[in-house]
Amino acid sequence: MKFPFFIAKRYLFTSKSKNVVNIISYISLFGVAIGTAALVVVLSVFAGLENLILSKYNSFDPHLKITSSVGKTFKISDLDSDLKENNNIEDYSFVLEEKVLIEHEGKKKIAEIKGVDENYHKLVNIDSIIKIGEYFSDKLYRDKNVMVLGSGVSYNLSVDINNMFSQLTITSPNRNSKYIKDKSDLVSSAFTPIGIFSVEPEYDNQYVLIPLNRSQKMLDREGEASSAEINIKNSDNMHHIKTELEQTLGEDFVVKSRLEQHEFLYKLLNSEKLAVYLILVFILIIASFNIISSLSMMMIDKQKDIKTFWNLGSSKKQIRNIFFTKGILGVLVGSAIGLFIGVGFSLLQQHFGFIAMEGNFVVNAYPVELNIKDVLIVEITVIVIGLIASFYPAKVLTNRFLKKV
Repeated sequence: MKFPFFIAKRYLFTSKSKNVVNIISYISLFGVAIGTAALVVVLSVFAGLENLILSKYNSFDPHLKITSSVGKTFKISDLDSDLKENNNIEDYSFVLEEKVLIEHEGKKKIAEIKGVDENYHKLVNIDSIIKIGEYFSDKLYRDKNVMVLGSGVSYNLSVDINNMFSQLTITSPNRNSKYIKDKSDLVSSAFTPIGIFSVEPEYDNQYVLIPLNRSQKMLDREGEASSAEINIKNSDNMHHIKTELEQTLGEDFVVKSRLEQHEFLYKLLNSEKLAVYLILVFILIIASFNIISSLSMMMIDKQKDIKTFWNLGSSKKQIRNIFFTKGILGVLVGSAIGLFIGVGFSLLQQHFGFIAMEGNFVVNAYPVELNIKDVLIVEITVIVIGLIASFYPAKVLTNRFLKKV
């Protein structure tokens, strides 16, 4: 065992002396532990919130979504061959979306029609979301003006799908009209409701599903789509495959992951996570002053030891490393305790949910998910702060004390 490490360990773990210097050392160690635990818990909570949001939209959102960067739509033929050749893709579907006005028996609602092709049921578990009626998977339906409404849309328009004579009118802007001045600038089509789906209120109040070929005809977008929705074979490789597709497709297309499809939520979560992380790091930096002060007081208290080490032939570097190592050992012990507390708390909350959320929420307990990546980020952050906080007093005070010898 090297000499500096041996002495540093003795200074850190000795129980013979219980003076103020030792108490301050334990306080600094406790501060590091609390800061580390807080960082682990906060990052785990944000990871839990991120996964909660993903789980809300998983049944309707694809792993990846490709849109055009140069226009509202693109030719399906421009993209189809590239997606077929990608071995990482399990299924994909072309979609044409447009905001329209839907009318039924004097009631009106602005909604989003989503024209989907015959592969769409492979991406979305249709059977699980259809609550009333049926989906237009049958070829008989795909060439007809039929629709499956979100439950919110259906409720607002008072639609009765059991009435075989029920008709809804979809009105959209004429593609060739620059302005909407009169009825000639609008295109209207009658659709028959055959089913009602329910996923999540945001979608239920917004979307109506119709066959892709019917939306293309209504919007005068033959052979075009507004997006390609993709499910991949291994969702853990989502970001890697996203990057790969971006390189393959070039600048004409935009590829978004499942969370990026909700850009506002994505930015909000990441900015809040970064802000809270920086605040806690700042608190940890302030707490590191305890390391500096405790190490400085210990060196002042051990001036006789420093003189003895010097007289016994120890080099300036060895003496400096004694106290530097002592500071680092304190940080490592404190961070280890903090990791134990933070990881233990996060795992307990993740599996048992003992801290409940008050009020009407989609979950009963605070969502937490422990990620090894977050734990490593915390540990690296704490060690870097500890290295800086330990190096300064060890170097400065060693030079100052040895000048007096």
